Amino acid sequence: MGLGRDASIEELIALFEDVEDSFPKSLGPDKWYLMLIATLTYASDPDHIGDLYTHLISRPEFSTSESRQALIRRIREALLKSISIIGVCKPLTAIFKIDSIERPEDKDYTFSRKGWQADEKNLERGNGFLKKIYRHNSQFLSDKLNAHKDFDWMIWNITYGLYLSDHSILSDVETELVVMCGILIQNLNKVTTFHLRGARRVGMSKEEVEQIHVCCEKVASFCGVRVDKVPRVADIEYQVPWESNPQAQATSS
Repeated sequence: MGLGRDASIEELIALFEDVEDSFPKSLGPDKWYLMLIATLTYASDPDHIGDLYTHLISRPEFSTSESRQALIRRIREALLKSISIIGVCKPLTAIFKIDSIERPEDKDYTFSRKGWQADEKNLERGNGFLKKIYRHNSQFLSDKLNAHKDFDWMIWNITYGLYLSDHSILSDVETELVVMCGILIQNLNKVTTFHLRGARRVGMSKEEVEQIHVCCEKVASFCGVRVDKVPRVADIEYQVPWESNPQAQATSS
């Protein structure tokens, strides 16, 4: 047990089906697997993302090369965004595995970040999405990094500018789903707090966020990792929306 848990394909499929069944249906039928990508890539053998891909393409909705290419764009984007949350090596291992099992006619050669530059337009886009997630808490972030300018620059220009504010493939809600789950599975209290709030601020309901949290716990249990330090959405709900809650403005950070 623990990070890198070795599992049979039968166990994995049972997990996939359990998560799909438990995931909030109100968010649509095509988001549950994004949660699995974010959590399994970190907490288990990233090769299991290849097993998830194989499971998905066996379904009727992915019976054509065109639909499988659209699917891989979404999987690839979730893995790319996960780099900003868990580092490059595990997402890279996952994409290597997928590449080894893709059929030649299913390969997608589009390049989502072609022409990207760390310019003012990128910074403005990153700034916009970060402030949608953090709102007034973004000032706390800047204050904390005032003596660590490299981290401050990286968050605005790279984490948000390059990775998270690009919604050409995954929407803002889907992006925040990947981010929140990828952080929660690491059992990080403070940053999970930021992104439970962020999930609410991009439009997920309290009930949806709690159901997603339960799905993360299923993956954590499967992988033998602990998620006992993180808050629940009920713990931060008084801060949403903060604009109409003076207590939240005074106490949240």
